[in-house]
Amino acid sequence: MTSQHPLVHGIHSRVIGRVTLDESRLADDISTLLKFPFNSGYSDYARGNPGWRNCVLMNHTGDPGDIEFGGHDGPALATPLLEQLPYLHELLTSTWNMDHVLWARIFMCEDGMLIPHRDYLDLPEDEFTRVHIPIQLGPSSLHSEEAMVYRMRKGEVWFIDGTVNHAAYSYDGRPRIYLTADLRSGIDFADLFADPALAADDVRPDIVELPALPADFDVTLEGMSKVLGHDTIDEIVGVLSKVHFNHQAQCGEIYEWLIDVADRSGDDSLVAAAKAKRKFFLGV
Repeated sequence: MTSQHPLVHGIHSRVIGRVTLDESRLADDISTLLKFPFNSGYSDYARGNPGWRNCVLMNHTGDPGDIEFGGHDGPALATPLLEQLPYLHELLTSTWNMDHVLWARIFMCEDGMLIPHRDYLDLPEDEFTRVHIPIQLGPSSLHSEEAMVYRMRKGEVWFIDGTVNHAAYSYDGRPRIYLTADLRSGIDFADLFADPALAADDVRPDIVELPALPADFDVTLEGMSKVLGHDTIDEIVGVLSKVHFNHQAQCGEIYEWLIDVADRSGDDSLVAAAKAKRKFFLGV
């Protein structure tokens, strides 16, 4: 799949706006939010404990138990969870033209990550535009796209291009929390905002400079081949996924490493399993 969005500062994802956060009111809502029942949607993509979770604030039914976004024409209805978050409710309505909002959720990553993957492998990208506002970040809150690792800044409004390989990471014990909205597709970014003054253009992301892969990385792969099995392959995917957040590497390259490890094991069934992982997460 080829991105429909040109590179800006080296990545297809981009900052499309910025909001000013009321830290006192935000803290009150986050305190309430952390008591909510989060669901484990995206569990196939998540690693860690508790890892990646979300809760639904607006959807097509108003039922927070409806967690599968399959595309719809709206309107978006507030769930009882959102009604307990007055500041975040206000932030949604003051940021977005609500005629364009289809869903809204909280995405939270705590001591975990989303492993490298592509979105829209089973849902057309052009059904919605997904945007994120970071409202709580820790020192290790990272995102990646292809070979670039970057930090989102609190209050920035990000469009994430899910058609390219990407991943997310947070392992410092402080929950990374995003207010996320799925908006109607085919509308210019600036026109999605309730106030055009919130839109931004050409914001340089906070790119993380990383060292090269260790010279003996091949030895690491060889060692993994000795312990790879059908019962350990998911753990090894998790370990390999962390590598590109700490060293220069392409995000999706972890599946090539996994296939290499499987090939070294001499077990054809593990090679097939490794290729199936690449197909499932990257579509290739």
